[in-house]
Amino acid sequence: MRLNAKMLCLLALVLAGAVFLITAPSMADSTRVADYGGAELSPLTEAYQLWGWNVPRYYYYLFVHLFAGYPWVVRVAYMVIIFCCIAFSVLMCVMVADFYLRRRNKKKLEEIRKKYLEKLKGVCYAEVENLPTEEISRRLDYKHRKWKDWEMRQWAAVFIEASTFTNTQNPNLTNIQRAMRLVGFTDYVERQLLHGKQSVKLQMIHTVRLTNMQLPNGLVTRLVNDKDEQLRKASRLYYMCTSVDDPYVFFEEENKLGVLFSQWDMMELHEIFRKVNEGGRPAPLFVPILQRVENPGIVAFMMKEIAYWGTDQEMRYLMGFFESPNFQHRHAAFESMGIRRFAESEKSMIRVFHMQTEVMRRTILNSILAIHSGRSVNFFRDTYQSGVSQFTKRTALRCLWLYGPRGRSMFEALKASAPAADEILFRHVESPIINYEEGTV
Repeated sequence: MRLNAKMLCLLALVLAGAVFLITAPSMADSTRVADYGGAELSPLTEAYQLWGWNVPRYYYYLFVHLFAGYPWVVRVAYMVIIFCCIAFSVLMCVMVADFYLRRRNKKKLEEIRKKYLEKLKGVCYAEVENLPTEEISRRLDYKHRKWKDWEMRQWAAVFIEASTFTNTQNPNLTNIQRAMRLVGFTDYVERQLLHGKQSVKLQMIHTVRLTNMQLPNGLVTRLVNDKDEQLRKASRLYYMCTSVDDPYVFFEEENKLGVLFSQWDMMELHEIFRKVNEGGRPAPLFVPILQRVENPGIVAFMMKEIAYWGTDQEMRYLMGFFESPNFQHRHAAFESMGIRRFAESEKSMIRVFHMQTEVMRRTILNSILAIHSGRSVNFFRDTYQSGVSQFTKRTALRCLWLYGPRGRSMFEALKASAPAADEILFRHVESPIINYEEGTV
């Protein structure tokens, strides 16, 4: 088909108008972009920007429309992949941050230890009981500065290590108290105990007890009556370790003592009693506690504490548990006699021996061995000869083997006349590799 001149001119005008319509908005848009500071323009030639909640909404709708035509399985798979990528990125950031913080803390701890630990030990060992703060600063070569909280946590580890050279009743405790106040550690701890989180408070009260720090009475009163049970219990252990007027008042006030005591609490309490004993202070009166406590586990624990720190009169009181209907009480009473090596209990344990279970009998045998009075050779011999349990017979032979020359002679005599079935028991006892107590229980 041929086009005449008019048609060609008309077509040229239409194309020129189309080019103008296409290019004209672009020119106007560029002007508007410049006016709006480079913001992106919508198809309606109006500027728009994304901020706040619109940003995640934008990406959400982008994701929805981008995968709208795919099956749900593909969409879920893509979603899982995207979630894993985001989670992996977050995890990597957390790991890098944790690595950095650990390395930073370790570096700072080594720096403080290298610079101050030996000098702090010298302060603890100082012959002068109350060194002035200026003298402590001079000995430490300490330059005053404001330490950050994370640096104070490293100081806590250093003071705990230095405090192992002191004791609650040690007069040099004043020196290290002043050193902690010089650094600002005391103020930091008090601030955390007043305004910190419960978990931080619990950490701080343990640090306080390990460093033997002296807290204000008002703060201690607040902590020992705190509503949080763990913090209250830790604070009372600290009070017991530091108070002089009435350190065991909470034993008398607690109606259900021992119900919530864990094995770790028992270990801490034993350590406190050890410190109190080393400081020359008396241990608590254990008998009233035993009479009031209902938990068999804490009763057994207190019996063993009597063996370590109690008086002979309290040990005689424990002998009354030899015929107790409670299995734990009896076992703890027999074990306590061995811990204390209480010779007065030997005849009583032999008297009730025939009424006990095999486990109890082995406990009695080991306790009599620990007492080591030298008068029980015949008892060990009779136990071996009349025993039913192979473990009990082996325990009796082990007691003879370790009971001195007379016991060793009796062991050899029994070995010479022993039946073939019992030869393995004698070989077991004679072997230094396998002759240990755990094998007889």
